[in-house]
Amino acid sequence: MEVFGTQQIQVEILKPFIKSKTETSVGLLLEMEWDRNFEKLILSSRWISLTIDSIQKYVGSHTMVKGDDMDETWRNTFAKLLGTGVTLESKGRLFRKYAFEISPTVKKIRDIIPEVSEDDSLVRSLNGDPALMKLVSETKPIKFTVDLSVGLENLPLGAGLRSLFTQPREMTWTAEIEMYMMRGRGIKKAIMNTMDMMDITIKKAVENSMRVKETVA
Repeated sequence: MEVFGTQQIQVEILKPFIKSKTETSVGLLLEMEWDRNFEKLILSSRWISLTIDSIQKYVGSHTMVKGDDMDETWRNTFAKLLGTGVTLESKGRLFRKYAFEISPTVKKIRDIIPEVSEDDSLVRSLNGDPALMKLVSETKPIKFTVDLSVGLENLPLGAGLRSLFTQPREMTWTAEIEMYMMRGRGIKKAIMNTMDMMDITIKKAVENSMRVKETVA
């Protein structure tokens, strides 16, 4: 649902990089042409009661292995990477400290497929990036996750997920960020900072994927 034209403002800011846009059931899907590490971006928002502000949701994705390229090595890599998803956590009230931890999605997957092992390699890579953590501290996202896009909500439990575990059709990394967005002079900087955070995290996820692949090749 559109909130006081905020989505139109965001589209106008991102306009130089938009190849196409499509309305979907989950938000506005943008196909992007730029030098960042993700090509698809979904924008959606929800209204904050009694204000003119909103909570904006951004989902950026990059498919690093497609169709026929998903060979046995990549399938084994995919299985290992299911344990590397991350989420951002914050502690403290006045002075929040942010750090990435293993994603709850990993725990859900392990409940169904015990063979999946938690792997904090991506957690360590993100927490060790000063540019990313500076952006996180400045923008203060209320949600920030980076996972392999497995669509748990659309999969039948058990057999469906296990089939994906053994025979993945592709490998796509997805970064999802939710944040308060106030209209005004700072909105462009906030949006571009969000794009930067997704860019860095997906790049790190791809680099980590290549390192993991080397261990199974």
